Amino acid sequence: MSFVENDNLKQWISSLVISTSYLAVMVNIQGFIGLMPFVVDEFSISMAEAGLYSSFYFLSATIVALFSGRIVDRLGTKNGMILGVSIMGTMMILHSFSPSFSLIFFLAFFTGVGFSLITPSISKGIFENVKSKKRNFFMSIAHSGGGVGGFLGAALLPSIGIILGWRVTLLIAGCFALVVGLFIFQFYKSKYKSSDSDIAYEVSEDGESTEIENTSFIRELVYLLHNPLLLCFGSMGVVFGISVSSVTGHLPLYLTQDLNISPSFAGFMLGVFHVGGILGLPSLALLNEKLFLGDKRKGLFVMGLFISGIAFIFGFLVSQFDFPPLVVLFLSFLLGFCIMGMTATYFTAVGELVEKKLIGLATGIALIFARIGFVTAPPLFGFVADLYGCYEMSWIILGVAVLIISSTFLFLSAKIIAFARKEQAPTK
Repeated sequence: MSFVENDNLKQWISSLVISTSYLAVMVNIQGFIGLMPFVVDEFSISMAEAGLYSSFYFLSATIVALFSGRIVDRLGTKNGMILGVSIMGTMMILHSFSPSFSLIFFLAFFTGVGFSLITPSISKGIFENVKSKKRNFFMSIAHSGGGVGGFLGAALLPSIGIILGWRVTLLIAGCFALVVGLFIFQFYKSKYKSSDSDIAYEVSEDGESTEIENTSFIRELVYLLHNPLLLCFGSMGVVFGISVSSVTGHLPLYLTQDLNISPSFAGFMLGVFHVGGILGLPSLALLNEKLFLGDKRKGLFVMGLFISGIAFIFGFLVSQFDFPPLVVLFLSFLLGFCIMGMTATYFTAVGELVEKKLIGLATGIALIFARIGFVTAPPLFGFVADLYGCYEMSWIILGVAVLIISSTFLFLSAKIIAFARKEQAPTK
């Protein structure tokens, strides 16, 4: 029993150390988004231009997603996390000295490179340190660091910005990321050796697993792209991407401009969105295991339905009627609970579809789907708001898009699994 308890403690410690990398990057990126009303005022930019920041940020992250997964597979989890948070911290420090918003676009592009290393590092780290059916739960713990960082950045940085200005505030946040890099260097240790972590995970419906020998990047990529279920799950990455980027990129502006909420309280609401994600990650991971018996297809579909429903509430009700701020605060919490809560289930599902030696590359593929949403959604969300003079229609379009993609995912994934079972069935 003591061995089991000690083993469980090590899983907790490893997951918490891993989570600090996500905490550091989210303090910075969500902190900057929370400070966006101050930036908008200083540079006199439109809502669409403000949304373009997220597009530039995730454009580079999308371009290098496959390579970042490959880099993490080669460098290892620890070096991947350290490099990622170091790039993030350095770029945000440079943000704080930028004389124009055009230069901030340029810096955002390189900031995304650092962020692109974090997610595959986290996924690989969990698979290296957790050898149990609790992997989905501990993946949620690691990703919860992003929720904590998002809350701290969005809730605290705008308030600090009122006192110190957005530039000094961002400078402090960037330095914090560099300190976290030193923390990871000192305390992260992999529980299993590389040879132990390269055991293939089950990928077929009948429980059989397959392994491929060490080969070139192109051959590994082609191998993964021939997995139709992996590509199908990627559509839910698009749902995550368009949802989280639209909300985090525009929620403070929506609250301040459409609902006349103060910038500091709007930043706090964005922080509460991330608090919802902190609680949603482990809750939805456990719910998926208990209610859907580990069927991540159904879990992701239900999350998509809830995201769509809440977006409709914002578009049809909150934007039309005078809702009390506490109700809007609660809805922001629920939105974060569902959107951010789906990440652990999504990336765990992707990791379980491939050999462990290819988790970094597979995560890179999964990230491309998510970042398609990250790149395209924020400027479109802002453009529609500019077109109509408010964010009402932006919310409605988001709800429709999430509903259509989630329903299509459930239908196609069922067809793929049914076809695979038919092919594997013994012939008479």
